[in-house]
Amino acid sequence: MYVNQTGNFTHDFKMCSYEQLTRLHNASLEVLERTGVKIYEETALKILAEGGAYVDFDSKVVKIPAGMVKAAIQSAPSRIVIANPQGKRSLFLERNNVYFGTGTDLPTHMDPYTKEVRPTMLKDVENIAKVVDKADNFAYVSNQGLAQDIPQHLHDMITLKTMRTYCSKPNLCTATDKGNLMALIDMCAEMAGGYEELKRNPTLMLYNEPVSPLMNSEEAIQKLMLCAEYGIPTTYASGGVSGGTSPVTLSGSIVCSNAECLAGLVLHQLVKKGAPFIYGYIFGAMDMMTTMNVYGGPELGMVHAVMADLAKYYDLPVYGTSGCTDALEVDAQAGTEAMYSIMCAALSGENLVHDNAYTGVGAIGNLSMILLVDEQISFAKRFVQGINYDEDSLAIDLIDKVGYGGAYVSQKHTAKNFRNEVFYPKFFNRKQYLAWESEGGLTLNEKLDNAVKSMIEEDEYSYIDERTAKVFDEIIKDRAKELAIEY
Repeated sequence: MYVNQTGNFTHDFKMCSYEQLTRLHNASLEVLERTGVKIYEETALKILAEGGAYVDFDSKVVKIPAGMVKAAIQSAPSRIVIANPQGKRSLFLERNNVYFGTGTDLPTHMDPYTKEVRPTMLKDVENIAKVVDKADNFAYVSNQGLAQDIPQHLHDMITLKTMRTYCSKPNLCTATDKGNLMALIDMCAEMAGGYEELKRNPTLMLYNEPVSPLMNSEEAIQKLMLCAEYGIPTTYASGGVSGGTSPVTLSGSIVCSNAECLAGLVLHQLVKKGAPFIYGYIFGAMDMMTTMNVYGGPELGMVHAVMADLAKYYDLPVYGTSGCTDALEVDAQAGTEAMYSIMCAALSGENLVHDNAYTGVGAIGNLSMILLVDEQISFAKRFVQGINYDEDSLAIDLIDKVGYGGAYVSQKHTAKNFRNEVFYPKFFNRKQYLAWESEGGLTLNEKLDNAVKSMIEEDEYSYIDERTAKVFDEIIKDRAKELAIEY
């Protein structure tokens, strides 16, 4: 019997069996108990020692018993809801909900007019925000660029203001240190109506990470604890590179990164039980021919699918990665690698999927790639949507009505359903050659480039009012004074 079953729920793809997940988890526990992690923050060491960890205050090594890990997993929420800057609850980070967004801090950018790869500027961050705002399948925005024409110690706050000005979607941010993170929280609390309201309905997520292998800097730990205190959802996503900063075997790399993430979770929950934590890490493999961290290979999708399985094993929201490529421009390699990882993320149920539209081995921002990835996400969504099997979709009466040799194109049933049943791209070609040629013969890259220019050249607009912009500037000025730099 089929009870309200209308689709194929193929997005619950599993990479691992329960036994394999248990083996990965137990191996991670063994690393934490036998080897431990180094933590370079005195307050954190005291908190962990009081919580039951074995702490050597001289060497900074912390060994964490399995019971502490279990308690932290159980106390962390299995569901996190993120609001957009206007306060509308938008991202429901829970089992199998998948949201795609950009990444952070790329040092270079492909100029949309000259195609020159040059240092990223603040104008590029502005343009990224504008394009993401109009990309229907991007659910949140990150700065995607490390702007070189602004004071670097103020970068976090200036780019948040830029994103809030030109994009209405939730923000995933980075922060250089605790002081900058506090300034970001101040800015978001101003828009949210206070710190308690921001905690209740967060509009900001922090991307934070340890240093692989098994190291935790003072800055990362202080940010982790501040997020717990203020209820800001945060990652603690190690970036282990297999063969470089983690074992070359994929399972070994997962164990090392998982141990690093779980160590962060333990401290986070000791600071504030029930504070929102986004589990996960970022996988990379070292190409032994170039020594580069591969960001478009098949291993990325495989490992992140395992990570999604582990998140379900722990019942925690999960961080993901997709839509990225080692290609230097929008080409066949870029399309292949990005589409592969997008499908992996969609099918495995990664919740907060970042770094979409990264090019150049994770170093080059590209506005046209954002629109290509937006199209690819739409493509993947159609696959995950599946096929309906309700009475209307089975269409038995209609088949009988149209009969032998009839046509369905004129039926109301067709008009009612065709938009939902068939994927309609914005940029991919579906015209025969002569029709395509008669309409200008534009290539996919030309269509993407033209759309980008149209988006970034439109009339100026702002999602924040003048008063909020002034408050943001005052917060940035105050932080600049603390750092003794000009703004």
